[in-house]
Amino acid sequence: MTGEKEMKVSIVIPTYYRSKDLTELFDSLLRQSVKPFEVIVVDDTPTDAIKNVCEEYCGKFRELGIKLIYIRNQREPSLTIARNIGVNMAKGDIILFLDSDVILYPDYIEKCLEVFEVKKNALGAQGWYSAASRVRRRTLYLRNPLRKLFFLGYLAENSCKIFGYPYVLTEIVNCESMSGCNMAYKREVFEELELKFDENLKRYSYMEDMLFSHSLHKMRPNSLYITPYAKLIHKWSKEGRTERRNNLLSETQYMRSCRKYVLMKLFGIRGLFIFFMQTIGLILFGIIRKIQGKSSFSK
Repeated sequence: MTGEKEMKVSIVIPTYYRSKDLTELFDSLLRQSVKPFEVIVVDDTPTDAIKNVCEEYCGKFRELGIKLIYIRNQREPSLTIARNIGVNMAKGDIILFLDSDVILYPDYIEKCLEVFEVKKNALGAQGWYSAASRVRRRTLYLRNPLRKLFFLGYLAENSCKIFGYPYVLTEIVNCESMSGCNMAYKREVFEELELKFDENLKRYSYMEDMLFSHSLHKMRPNSLYITPYAKLIHKWSKEGRTERRNNLLSETQYMRSCRKYVLMKLFGIRGLFIFFMQTIGLILFGIIRKIQGKSSFSK
């Protein structure tokens, strides 16, 4: 790192169950080439499983000069509330949000901080998880044009638009939104710009990361970046998702209401059009998936 002043990193980890996943994330944090200043775990779990993991690892972090802070969310379980609690506790120059089901490469923090050094206008940065790179080129040709037409998530090359994610990334590029599983922001985003996560989005707060990051993008265009050098694995853990799987109808309704809320907040009346097009697209892809039975058309 070449910066005149070493930036302190506060890591905020909201979690709901996932105690086993959290141990793997903790292990990857202990191996970082640049150590975080503090790790803040905000727990929505009604049991002591997460608390017990934090107690187990507290000494390991202390040996490396890292503060491990455990907070039980006393309000209603909600990802946005947990994020805001973490922000209020954080003391670092950079606040890095991580999902509890990610594993970081050993130089992840180092490479993430380099973005803020190289890109002087950067207010936010995220690393790159490359699972999308396994998608076959034929699949991209079949899927991407339709997904773009209906404003659904699609894969791109060296590009990170609001609905697009890079399946190939060879350089640091601008983002229009960032993924909540790993996103780092300068403290001034919360203090000077006074942004906060929208607590009207409850529970796991579907699309809250898009709402927050794209709002920042609109306020400060070209201030968000994604780097291929800060790598991580996102496991998409099933732990903590049981209630969602057990009531798919209500979850579909919940996600639809969140999607409409976020799009309206970001785009106003145009958001209704995007919501309508996405709904048609999701129905269409559902029909295609049933007819062909191919995962290439799955959501």
